[in-house]
Amino acid sequence: MTATAVPVAEAVVAGVRAAGAHDLVSLSVPDGPGWRRSRPGQFVVVPADPTAGRILPEVLWLAGVHADPVHGTVFDLLLPVGRAAPGQVVRVLGPLGRGFAAPSEPVPVLLVGHETGAVPLRWLLEVLRERGCVVHVLLGASDPELHLDLVHLRRHARTVVLALPEDLTATLARMLADPAVDPAVVYAAAPVPVLRDVAEEARSAGRTVRACALDLAGDTLVCGTGLCGACDLEVVDAGVARVLRPCLEGPVLPGEWLLGDEPS
Repeated sequence: MTATAVPVAEAVVAGVRAAGAHDLVSLSVPDGPGWRRSRPGQFVVVPADPTAGRILPEVLWLAGVHADPVHGTVFDLLLPVGRAAPGQVVRVLGPLGRGFAAPSEPVPVLLVGHETGAVPLRWLLEVLRERGCVVHVLLGASDPELHLDLVHLRRHARTVVLALPEDLTATLARMLADPAVDPAVVYAAAPVPVLRDVAEEARSAGRTVRACALDLAGDTLVCGTGLCGACDLEVVDAGVARVLRPCLEGPVLPGEWLLGDEPS
């Protein structure tokens, strides 16, 4: 595996607005084909900056990319309150990774997220709605304050269901069996153990799963560019067990790869 060769760009904070317990920070960046083709599930890396107290790079989900008539190409990040201010310059590496692909035609879909895993799903919801999909959302969190931007999600989704982590799998099973939901595709972004449970439930129900298998909330991810190997993940691909690096070969993967079935 080789590290991703993407130039570092200087982004300028164009706006900051409240999004629940976080700030939605919009940053303008020089236009380029990478930004125009970006998808939910991709991410950026903020390089280490010892002068700002960062000795390691920071990996952050993209929360949206769009064209602004004033600022040009703009991407969004969900950051802690007070982290950024208009006019601030931020060096970023990205967009990186393989994001979610929308269905070729409008179908009902179910998004399943866990805490900060809801960040790429927030943007994916907008993309799916633009494609004409009916979207249902299931979110798990250990504390209600950890749910991200529920006002936005409820504005765009047909239903938004909240669950404690220990209830997430049972709630998912009920939603998959509900004729009012009946998703053709399940999109999930969460820690890998949660993704495995989601993939197993969806497979049992005969549904396709696409899983975003990079846990940015964990404490092991160091670089986001394929150098450190901290995100290495064991999968079963076409009946063959192998190790892949989600930051390079993902992070969005077929859900069945995560189920750990014995190779045939």
